[in-house]
Amino acid sequence: MNYLKHSLRIFLLLGLAACQSLPPEPEPAPEAVIEEAPGAVETAAVVDPNIARYESAISDLKNKKFETAIQQLETLSQTAPELEFVFTNLGLAQFKLENYDKAKQAFEQAIAQNNQDAVAFNHLGIIHRLRGQFDEASQAYQSAIKINSKYAQAHLNLGILYDIYLQDLKLALAQYQTYQTLTDNEDKTVEKWIVDIERRIKAGQS
Repeated sequence: MNYLKHSLRIFLLLGLAACQSLPPEPEPAPEAVIEEAPGAVETAAVVDPNIARYESAISDLKNKKFETAIQQLETLSQTAPELEFVFTNLGLAQFKLENYDKAKQAFEQAIAQNNQDAVAFNHLGIIHRLRGQFDEASQAYQSAIKINSKYAQAHLNLGILYDIYLQDLKLALAQYQTYQTLTDNEDKTVEKWIVDIERRIKAGQS
């Protein structure tokens, strides 16, 4: 069964971190690309039905067929819960449909299965933020960053939390600057936020 893990493909839904107040969060960069595992499935005598179902669910997610993707991922969570990122993808699909309770449950299951799942922590942080649970959101974002210090989207989300919700301009500035460094300063919107925060700090609005 070792070929199972090597044959998996993950589709991490993006654009889930939209901020409800200005400034809005930009579209996050892709977390992962869908790649074929060379020879993994092809060398197997029989294609495992769980892999076929998983690939079908990924295709549905890619085509924004969230309901059918959820059905397949929920089945897999029962029949093959050991498959990587089943719960993460399930949480992301539920989040896309604004089923936040179910999304939270799925992300927590993903973390229980793999406490190094930075994506699950990041999106769990978004749910906490949407619910006004800012301390919990901060902890979740920081957990994602601790797992992957180069996780640009988690730095951005933490910066927005500090900026808009916790009113800590210096900490927000540090996170925005880290995000810009990790993304080669390509985000012009965040560049403007940095200029604005620097102006406000100089004016004594720390």
